[in-house]
Amino acid sequence: MKSTTKGTLAVLAGCLASVGAGAAPAAAGEQVPVAVPLTGVENALHVKAPELSTGVPIPMPGGPDAPRFTAGRMLPEPLLPAVPLSSELPDTRVEAPLSRATGDHKTDHLALTTAGSDVRTATPGASVNPPLTGPIGDRFGLPGPALPEAALAAPLLTAAPGAALGIA
Repeated sequence: MKSTTKGTLAVLAGCLASVGAGAAPAAAGEQVPVAVPLTGVENALHVKAPELSTGVPIPMPGGPDAPRFTAGRMLPEPLLPAVPLSSELPDTRVEAPLSRATGDHKTDHLALTTAGSDVRTATPGASVNPPLTGPIGDRFGLPGPALPEAALAAPLLTAAPGAALGIA
C-alpha cells in the first residue's frame, strides 16, 4: 500500500472517530452543553470577560393523537393533529467580574444562574369539515348538507423557568 493511501485512511479513520465521539453526547441527553469562549473580548478590550456556560435543548417529538372518525362528519377529527414536543431548558451560568467596573474591591463578581426546567409544547392542529355530512342510510348512502366547520387548535407551551442573581 502506498504511503499516501495509508495517510488518507488514517485521516479518514480519525475523522470518523471524532464524528462518532462528538455525536454520542448529543444523542444521549436532552441538551447539548455549550461553553461560550469570550477570550477575544479580553484580548481586545484588556478587561476580564464574563464566563458564560449554557446548553442547547434538543426537542424530542412525541406521538400525535390519531385522527378519528365521528358520526355525521365527512373528514376525521382532527384533520391535522397536534404533535407534542418535550425538552429541558438547560442550566445557564453567567459570571461577570465587577471589581474594575465599580472600583470597589469588596464586590468581586456578579453571577446569574438559571436552573433547568422541563418544557412541553405542541404544534397547532386543525380541524376542517366540508359542507356535507357523512353517508346517510335513509338517503341510500348519499351525504346531506351541513354547515362547514373550520377550527385551529392553539399551540401549547408549558415551562417553569427561574433565575437567581447574586453579587459577591
